[in-house]
Amino acid sequence: MTNLPVLIAGAGIAGLTAAVALARAGVPVVLVERRAGFSEVGAGIQLSPNATSVLDVLGLAAGIWRHAVAPRRLDIRHFGGGEPYAGMPMRTLAEPDNAPFWCLKRADLQTALLDAVRMTPGIRLLVGRSVKAVVQHAGGVGVTIESGRGQAEVIEACAVIGADGLWSAVRKLVGDRSEPRFLGYEAWRTLLPVAAVDAFASRPAVNLWLGTAGHAVHYPVAEGREINLVLIRRAQKPSPDWTREGDPARLAALCQAAAAPLRGLIEGAPGWQVWSLFDCPPATMAHGRVALIGDAAHPVLPFLAQGAGLAIEDAGLLAQLLPAAWLADGRANGQAAQALPDALKRFAGLRAARAARVQETGRSNGRMYHAGFPLKVARDLVLKQLGDAGMRKRYAWLYGWRLPA
Repeated sequence: MTNLPVLIAGAGIAGLTAAVALARAGVPVVLVERRAGFSEVGAGIQLSPNATSVLDVLGLAAGIWRHAVAPRRLDIRHFGGGEPYAGMPMRTLAEPDNAPFWCLKRADLQTALLDAVRMTPGIRLLVGRSVKAVVQHAGGVGVTIESGRGQAEVIEACAVIGADGLWSAVRKLVGDRSEPRFLGYEAWRTLLPVAAVDAFASRPAVNLWLGTAGHAVHYPVAEGREINLVLIRRAQKPSPDWTREGDPARLAALCQAAAAPLRGLIEGAPGWQVWSLFDCPPATMAHGRVALIGDAAHPVLPFLAQGAGLAIEDAGLLAQLLPAAWLADGRANGQAAQALPDALKRFAGLRAARAARVQETGRSNGRMYHAGFPLKVARDLVLKQLGDAGMRKRYAWLYGWRLPA
């Protein structure tokens, strides 16, 4: 029989990477995206060696690196000012295999991945469609998708990969009713032209400013032409929209408390996009012929800069485990084959503990970043005592992950 395709729901970083990875490994893909178009504004992204090493293995790094900036250091300061009191060198994180650490615009990453999707044979991209039903049966999955005009069709697939983000429809369709929980914080994001900032902000470094009321991070992107600035502040309630334009007047108190260099960046921002921050427990990543990846499976708070990294890791591992199972599935001639469900179960088993650890470390960082007295004194003392070498060792488990040989 003809082997059925894998259907991937969601064309964000997780879905795009998984589509290219699987298609280049010989597995046909139907990629379904709810949005009718693609756009990402006002956001930067960090890709550490655990992610860039996967992109290199998948043959995607060459299309992305030219947009990136490789930071030399992470510098940690108090929100109100002062010299860096902790940090670590970033370029040495690439050891031992020279996988880089990159800072880039999310739009540049998405465009490069979307270009790869369009140039890779074996991928059928369907936009403006939502997944409405997933029915598993012997030898496959019937997936009902619906257009914005209400037109429905059923696609037969050998497996379904839910890569449809924090509010995943696929996660709900396999019985996980966990609802994302608002954390009382929101992220304000903007991009500034490098010509509008001083030399301090344009250095190839990730700058982290810690404060009780909120924190900030900024770094150069777009080959150094722009500065990505993110402010995390407390909020009483979530925005009714996934993202909205921010009123700079609401940053007045935070801006007043900021050190002069940071205040200059905040005041010079040309406009803000605001995201409310939600958390969700990790989901079971495999349900028969359905698997969840990226934020659909394990949403990560922005306090560790690993949301995209975990999604890329997921995609790379899927591309290692699924091709042989997909071939075996086709040879089963529509009978109740177990190769694909077994491969997805193995995938989930290999990912669960790491994903949970990354999630919890992100939550812990959030508490640490916004600690008040006296906890912030203990935090600062620990960070100072760690030094560069200690910080590298502390995160070796995170940045040192690589696809199995």
